[in-house]
Amino acid sequence: MFAIITATKLSMQKNKQLLLNYLKSQHTLYLATYDSRPWTSTVFYAVDNDFTLYFISEPTTRHSEAIQKNKFVSCAIADSNQVVTDKKVGAQIEGITSEVKNKNKLKIIISMWHKKNPGFEDIINLPNMIEKIIKGRFYQIKPTLIKFFNEKLYGDEGFEIFKFQYSLSHCKDLLATEAVDIMVW
Repeated sequence: MFAIITATKLSMQKNKQLLLNYLKSQHTLYLATYDSRPWTSTVFYAVDNDFTLYFISEPTTRHSEAIQKNKFVSCAIADSNQVVTDKKVGAQIEGITSEVKNKNKLKIIISMWHKKNPGFEDIINLPNMIEKIIKGRFYQIKPTLIKFFNEKLYGDEGFEIFKFQYSLSHCKDLLATEAVDIMVW
């Protein structure tokens, strides 16, 4: 029985890496927010090796304003070029979102975002954010659950659910304003 459990854990780790590779291969996510009403928007994103997703948006957009009221979001990522007869691959995610205000973290996120979404390096950068030349701010989504549907890997209608847990102090940090080296907009 030990070998079966180990094989399952190894398989799950391999599949989790396949999920991360898939998330890194895509460019847009469909973000669902809710304040008093639901709203969906499409944003360009980057993802780190801890599965945290990062996107930029102006604070006055409907979804950014909703995030200020309700940090719990869901999103979907799928290749929009898939056709109905293809083996489906994609991810459905629920998580906690917050604006990133830590200067050191922003430097890393901006660099990662540009590697994923090149072409705006002269516009989307920390000096332009500090000087308020651009209004956009970076947000992070810390997943609490990811449903990875992948008919190529799991067969027809097949999927695997990955749950992410964070320490209580980490959750409090996500739900509150970041306290270290905060940017004041």
